[in-house]
Amino acid sequence: MRILLATAALVGTLGLATKTSCAVADGHRWFSTSPVPAGTSYARLCASELPGEYATTGLAEGVLPWSRDDGRWPVNAVPLPIGALQYASASVVHLLAQPDLDARSSMDAVRVEVADDVRREAVAYTGLVALLSLVALLVSLVVLARASVRSRTHDALRPWPSWGAPAAALMPLAASPLVALLIGVGWDLVGVALMSIGLAAWTAGRARTAGVVLGIAVLTAWWPLAVLLPLIATALLRHARAAGRLVVTSVLTLVVGGAVAAVTTSGAAVGTGVQRWLYREDGVGSIWAALREMGFDPSPQVVAAIVIAVCAFAASMTFVSASRSGDVAQTARFAFVLLAVMLLVSTTYAPGYALWLLPLAVLARPVWRDLLVWQAVEVFLVVATWWHLGQSTQPVGEATDVVYVVAIAAHVAATIWLAVRMTLVVGDSGADASGASAPGSSGIPSPEEPHVLHELRR
Repeated sequence: MRILLATAALVGTLGLATKTSCAVADGHRWFSTSPVPAGTSYARLCASELPGEYATTGLAEGVLPWSRDDGRWPVNAVPLPIGALQYASASVVHLLAQPDLDARSSMDAVRVEVADDVRREAVAYTGLVALLSLVALLVSLVVLARASVRSRTHDALRPWPSWGAPAAALMPLAASPLVALLIGVGWDLVGVALMSIGLAAWTAGRARTAGVVLGIAVLTAWWPLAVLLPLIATALLRHARAAGRLVVTSVLTLVVGGAVAAVTTSGAAVGTGVQRWLYREDGVGSIWAALREMGFDPSPQVVAAIVIAVCAFAASMTFVSASRSGDVAQTARFAFVLLAVMLLVSTTYAPGYALWLLPLAVLARPVWRDLLVWQAVEVFLVVATWWHLGQSTQPVGEATDVVYVVAIAAHVAATIWLAVRMTLVVGDSGADASGASAPGSSGIPSPEEPHVLHELRR
């Protein structure tokens, strides 16, 4: 456990260290407008949505998210839990920097965005959120590792295959190059931490707690819904009572939290996110972005219809397959496949989305070779996306950015390949019922032999 946490802390710290060059001179590279907005940041691979989030949404003046402030700022339509974290982080920065918020609010909004003190505070805000993200990663590793070494009383509820060495199996998450590259880019690791806590609570037999936490995770970032659905389905046959408690508490959490978000934010935190996911015409990294780059531009209505149809089909097939299997240990695999399908057809695949798939990939199949191959392609896509946005690889004129298109195609192929690998290993004759590889193989660490467990119990 100590080695696991030390590795994650080292990788996260190295990731932050690589971004120190972006924070010099009041973070001017984050706010560069040449050749395009934040162009220098994209070109130097230190892009982040956090500095602009602080300087251009009213947080620098202490304005609540989702508020227009009489039209002074655009609506910062983020989920309610993320908005609360944004406001709390900005308040900490204000406490340390002691700015005159009243004088700042009397200035023109454009002048506030470009003010040197605001940009210095934006650098501090970015560093604070990056540290919170690192803490979220450490929490995820702790709760998952503890859940994997608990008493076998609740072993049947474990939503991932049994591991002979849990800390070693989680090392691909702690030492992930995606963490080093994407830490400090957004709030994605918060959803990862909530998902991990929810799965750990379920493993411990606390279905109600798991339902509440996973419900909050869905309210924070919609993607944990792809974990909640197969978890309920796999538990229906053999753990119906626990599944019922999970369903009731998660639905109540979603209903109450959604109602609070709708009232507090006038619906901005609920409807805007769905509209962006379905109708985002400036999305990056997706199949639709590659088609636009090659000259094909289907209408937003057609794209939205395809996205809804594919996601609905994938969700229904996942629920049927998971419920028929009745194997809770395969929840992570079902969740990865479902989330991968939803992200592959979505209108955008932002760089931080890879962090959504990463923990599920590690939980479902902690094999270094497969994970490193997939992550190498994801890193290539992140780099290609940032270079494309910064026009570093954009040819002169209307020519296609070949690097960008190839990166998207490689990402689609690698994600499908990893999903297929996860599916095939379950049916492999050398795998046990939990999906672990046979002893001596190079796959998932195998659990103890049944006869050894029998002797230990005796």
